[in-house]
Amino acid sequence: MSAIWLGIDTTSATGGVALVDGETILAESVLPVDTFHSEKLLPAVSETLDKVGLGGDELAGIGVSAGPGSYTGIRIGASTAMGLGSGWNVPLRGVSALRIIASQLPEGEPVLSCIRARQGEVFAAVFQSSSIDSKEILESGIYRVEKLKDHIPKGCCAVGSGRKEVQEVMAGRLKWVSPLLDTPRPSLAAWCACKSAEKEGFQKTLEPLYLREFNQRLD
Repeated sequence: MSAIWLGIDTTSATGGVALVDGETILAESVLPVDTFHSEKLLPAVSETLDKVGLGGDELAGIGVSAGPGSYTGIRIGASTAMGLGSGWNVPLRGVSALRIIASQLPEGEPVLSCIRARQGEVFAAVFQSSSIDSKEILESGIYRVEKLKDHIPKGCCAVGSGRKEVQEVMAGRLKWVSPLLDTPRPSLAAWCACKSAEKEGFQKTLEPLYLREFNQRLD
């Protein structure tokens, strides 16, 4: 049985698809999200499968970055994955984009994961560590940046496209990693989904994580 996963991410400024086998990236296509709308996503999936010589029904699973991020992108990614999963009879697993970008950091330290939202706000969470199943110290939600300062451990590692907004308020308090790690890649979506499925099982349907209704007011 194949151990290869298809990963899909359409939540950020770039979007793409990838095939991974464990920690090996077999193929990956990443493009600006404005060129990666619904009409381009399915052909990209087909082209990526063709590169590896694999049929969709041979996949072990489909992993999707479920959000937060671009509302339209989240919807396109989730609906495409569910359609493919149903057609190929392949199981699904969605993973938070906040967890995906946090998973790139070394384990052992708390991680602030933040994604740019509206002006003055970020989607954010603080995880106990970068492990895919680590507990949340700060619940995933959409936050006013100035309210975050007293709720994030000093010296916490940090990553994400919300860095500019957070740095303006918390200069020098956080250990930022390279901006090259700020957006979720489809290969990481696949890897994280595989690890998540091993621990928690697959999902019959994908629940998009818009987090727009969640607007946390921190004291």
